[in-house]
Amino acid sequence: MNKYIVSKGKTVKEAVNTALDLLNAAHSDVDIEIIEPETKGILGIGAKPAVVRVTNRTIQNAANASFDPVVSLESLKNIVESMEFPKENQVPSPVVVARKADESDLFGKVWVRDGQIFSKDAPDKYPLVSPAKGMNLYQNEVLVEKTVIIGENDILQVELQDDKHDPTWELKISDNKMEAILKVTPGKVIRRKLKDMPPSNNIQLEVDERIIPIMIETGPIMDKLKGMGIVHGVEYSEIARACISEEAGSFIIAKGTPPTPGKHGYFEPVQEVEIKKGVKERSDGTIDYREIQEFPSADRGQLIGIVCPPIPGFPGLAVTNEYVFPPEVYPLSVNAGKGIVLVDGGTKVVATDAGHPEVKIKGQLAKISVIPKLTLGKDVDFQTGNVHFIGDIEVLGSVQDGMTLEAQGNVIIRNNVNMAKITAGNSIIIQNNVITSEITAGKSNLLKAEISQILGELIEQMKQMSNAINQLSTVSAFKVSSFARTGLGPLIKILCDGKFKSFHPLTMTVINKINSGAEGLGGEWLEFGEQMNNAYMKPHISNLQSIEDVVRMIKMAEELYASTQNPEPEENCFIKAGFAHNSQMYSSGNIIIVGQGIYNSKLHAGGFIEVDGFVRGGDIYASKGVRVGEAGAKGGIVTKITVPQSETIKIKAAMADTVIQIGTKTHRFMDLTFNVFARIDEDGQLIIS
Repeated sequence: MNKYIVSKGKTVKEAVNTALDLLNAAHSDVDIEIIEPETKGILGIGAKPAVVRVTNRTIQNAANASFDPVVSLESLKNIVESMEFPKENQVPSPVVVARKADESDLFGKVWVRDGQIFSKDAPDKYPLVSPAKGMNLYQNEVLVEKTVIIGENDILQVELQDDKHDPTWELKISDNKMEAILKVTPGKVIRRKLKDMPPSNNIQLEVDERIIPIMIETGPIMDKLKGMGIVHGVEYSEIARACISEEAGSFIIAKGTPPTPGKHGYFEPVQEVEIKKGVKERSDGTIDYREIQEFPSADRGQLIGIVCPPIPGFPGLAVTNEYVFPPEVYPLSVNAGKGIVLVDGGTKVVATDAGHPEVKIKGQLAKISVIPKLTLGKDVDFQTGNVHFIGDIEVLGSVQDGMTLEAQGNVIIRNNVNMAKITAGNSIIIQNNVITSEITAGKSNLLKAEISQILGELIEQMKQMSNAINQLSTVSAFKVSSFARTGLGPLIKILCDGKFKSFHPLTMTVINKINSGAEGLGGEWLEFGEQMNNAYMKPHISNLQSIEDVVRMIKMAEELYASTQNPEPEENCFIKAGFAHNSQMYSSGNIIIVGQGIYNSKLHAGGFIEVDGFVRGGDIYASKGVRVGEAGAKGGIVTKITVPQSETIKIKAAMADTVIQIGTKTHRFMDLTFNVFARIDEDGQLIIS
């Protein structure tokens, strides 16, 4: 059989010469088939090597007439550009001639290899060949249209027709002249050859198709660009990509520079004015689904925002190099509503009332107001979320389970409070019932009362720690010279890890409570919290350098602790409710229950407590005295009423097991007693009349 080489090269000539060198043959001794001509590509993109098949026509001896492997060369050598090869519009139709094969095991069979048909005669078998659709098969120059018997000496010719589709393209400019769009439909040549088939008695010829894309020439496209006046923002790499694309599509080959839009006059708030909605994440990473709304607020004299002038834009350039102008801009017109004033030539908005800033903007018209009272027309529940507001709050419905309502002003609730938390800077009025809830009027004093309980214990431990430091300073391992160099931090850490294990938790609790009430406690509390943190919570950088520093911290703590004792009642702080059950109430001023009374609740008032109805169970304390209609309950439920030594307790009917305490003096009623008036006389004795 014939020996052939499949060779590659940057050009057809290079590929052929490489194959001739390997075959050691001349041009006249070989058949050359161009499988794929070289492709130079566009701007270096899409280049492909040439591929040829070179077949030696010399007949080898029978021993070497078996299936020789194809030799494929990947290496490229010298670049030769001068060799001619068929152009894309000159598609050759290869002629395949049957050649003899004398392998002893192929008698009576026919096969196809490398585009050639082989057969082997046998006395009792006749090879059969069937042409494929679209193929012209000639046997000894006679057209074959159906299955035929072939022999070794037959001359077979196969004609396969290649197809060619020329590429097309179209160039358009967008309506706004900001883009030039090249729409391409790539061309292609479909080349066909016989498909290899293994030896068989009967074969159906098949055709292999190979698609060779036809690239679009860039010259006509560039001429078209120039003719259409497209000179700005041309992207040459995109033109090259479109010309070598093997799929139809549209390519943006030029982009204009868009104009820079200006900005209309606008209102720029310097604080939050929009009601924020969305769940809030707690410090531990869990989600608080009650905190879904946040109501911003402003104080009197506070700057709410600035009215900014319009900012003009800059023109751009179309692909035709024409100017493209931005839209015109307009100033913001402000309608000053209630609670605000415009200053500095109308450029600044300042609040004249405390409340919720409301900003309504429609087009270039803004209406800005401050609403001193936040009115909620329905229940406070999961749908509204928790409510936090700097002014007054009025709830026309109820506050439902698990919700929180906070106001720095007054709170009015027209219905009930169920398993909720209500906090106000001034007064709280609940017209109906308080069930399993926490009510606080005068938040700063409540925080001070809470801190006071912990601070007393903390001061005691600080004094004990001071004594321990004094004792350890006499030990050789802790000389005063060492303190001067390292400070007391290492020593404090040793003490906290040993005898004073509860010191750090107590200190952290006080610091956290101070930070949580930073707005209402005042600067001296914040300074104390910061110094405690630097002194005791960071031992490696503690600012305690000597025993004198420890004494100074103790003195500061004692002064703050003293300020929490017996606070003066706040005139504007009071709580007024109809009925309370299993609840806690704290007021810097008075607490007044005007309905049935209270049941199993805890009340603490900086002023007086007055309950028109009954007090059954629980514990109440008032700094300025207590007046109760009926106290105590049947069945052994303890009710305790406490006032300072200078105040009095009045009860219309005190039942058995009711306990009263004035100062340090206590009394338990053993029987039902009417018209109780209790006080401490000049001798310090408890008098009940």
